[in-house]
Amino acid sequence: MEDERILGILNDWNFWGNKPLELGIKRRVYVDKIKDILKDTEVVAEVGVRRCGKSFVARQVLNEFILEGYDVNSTLIINLSDERWSADSAGLLNEIFDVYKRELKPKQKPLIVIDEAQQLRGWEKFVRGISERLVAKFIITGSSSALLSSEFATLLSGRHVVINIVPVDFKEFLLFKGINVDGMLSAAQSIGKISAEILEYAKNGGFPAVILAKNKDELLLSYLDTIIVKDVSMRYKIRAADKLKVLIKFYIANAASSMTFNSISKFLGLPLKTVQRFSEYLSNAYIIFFVNRLSSSIKEQENSPRKVYAIDNGFVSSFSESQSDIKGKLIENMVAIELLRRSYYSRKIKIYYWKSKNNSKEVDFLVKSGTRLEILQVAYSLDRLETQKREIDSLLSCAKELNLKEGKIITLKDDKSEIIDGIKIHYVPLWKWLLNL
Repeated sequence: MEDERILGILNDWNFWGNKPLELGIKRRVYVDKIKDILKDTEVVAEVGVRRCGKSFVARQVLNEFILEGYDVNSTLIINLSDERWSADSAGLLNEIFDVYKRELKPKQKPLIVIDEAQQLRGWEKFVRGISERLVAKFIITGSSSALLSSEFATLLSGRHVVINIVPVDFKEFLLFKGINVDGMLSAAQSIGKISAEILEYAKNGGFPAVILAKNKDELLLSYLDTIIVKDVSMRYKIRAADKLKVLIKFYIANAASSMTFNSISKFLGLPLKTVQRFSEYLSNAYIIFFVNRLSSSIKEQENSPRKVYAIDNGFVSSFSESQSDIKGKLIENMVAIELLRRSYYSRKIKIYYWKSKNNSKEVDFLVKSGTRLEILQVAYSLDRLETQKREIDSLLSCAKELNLKEGKIITLKDDKSEIIDGIKIHYVPLWKWLLNL
């Protein structure tokens, strides 16, 4: 490509370009973490479900460096989804980099974002070569179809750090709504708005564009179709796409339920190996995730039913005919997503569910952090005595079996503590738990 054409395309995507870049709501946790990692590492890979905001996070990181005095000409964003790039191999990246260095003359080691890296065959060779020579640092973003951590380990020989990005958390969601909560005082001052917004968050989820969109269901369904086609069907060369769609819709419609691959196979009439294989693909695309039963035996854990959750509550709402029947499911799925997010922040955190030996009682989540175990039971409301008894009895049974002295029940509004049978039960409002207050 001609130098002028390369520069013309780059100008549209860079801070030194002809138009200002949209930055969106700052996702502070990710930005701070990536900035810190880049001090000691040459390559950061952002992975996660499509449309969760990876590109915006990368821009925000570069913007932070620039605000702190980094030479703006020492930053480079290459958006490979731009249809004007004509080449289809890593040679294009070398050409772009040569033109950039020659024309922009960076004064510091370049910070390069390669956005939608999977669009270009052989991109990893360019990144590996430049990073190994310590010529530049990279933030790589793209769909999970090409940027899975296991694949990166092979492509870049372990010279990278993977950051898992998920749709926005509740605190970030509130920022989208113009509500800034930085502590208990500010939360108390906005409690009316928070109580209203948490219901919308539970229903529509945390995809950034969906939060701001009017036609939320249509946008969510288009996301799902794109993920199925590009991140699963095309990547794994699946011919039976209709069976894949049946399985993903089954999983999302039954979010927060426990199941085995064998039971799914029988219910849907799909071969067991197909269910196992497709389930792995969908998990790799980050659209669903599984929580295992706590067990001292790895074999028992593997043979026990898994609980399935969707990566975003908007998907769950879109596949449910009656919103009134899924309130508890939405709340539990929301807690599961937040626990997954926290496990990404701290790799010490592991998530399980608990069931009594006779399978009569269940606790939604057991959060293991090192040797510490925390009981989390989730219920939309405890107003019905039957629900209250079921949730409390299960928590008490779990606490006694595991020799724990306390546990939490997360509901939409309850906020108190009590001691029953020597076990302290903390009732925590969902909004307070999500905001970690």
